[in-house]
Amino acid sequence: MSSAAAAAIDKVRDWVLGRHPERTELAADVDLIESRLVDSLSFVELVYTIEDAAGIEVDFDAIDIEDFRTLASIEKAFFA
Repeated sequence: MSSAAAAAIDKVRDWVLGRHPERTELAADVDLIESRLVDSLSFVELVYTIEDAAGIEVDFDAIDIEDFRTLASIEKAFFA
């Protein structure tokens, strides 16, 4: 992973952890949706965080929820 990709995924991790101060770490394989770290109300904010970190625009009409389940899948879909 490049240092830019590492910094980008760290930005997403920091956003998730910032919403859940009871957590101090977040493994790359934790399902963000099943664990309720990201819910339907915060999903759009997660997408905006990814867009900001990746410098891209996510097409909401073509979203595959599997790309957002874990930090590893986010990294593969948006920062690889």
